[in-house]
Amino acid sequence: MEEKEIEKNILFLLPDHGSLTFEEIKAKVGWEGDLRPLRKALSCLIREGLVERIPDYERKRMTFRKRG
Repeated sequence: MEEKEIEKNILFLLPDHGSLTFEEIKAKVGWEGDLRPLRKALSCLIREGLVERIPDYERKRMTFRKRG
């Protein structure tokens, strides 16, 4: 799967008002194998400003959600 396809899938699956952890994103996308392409796509979305990274202190994890 190409990086742009992965980015589109992540953006489609992220809820508008909620947030997901990396493990939840991985499960929803159905990713298996090497995690580097998935992490790279997610970090590109963060750098482009389409996704924001938010700490969730109750779950002790970083969560991700769509911006805007």
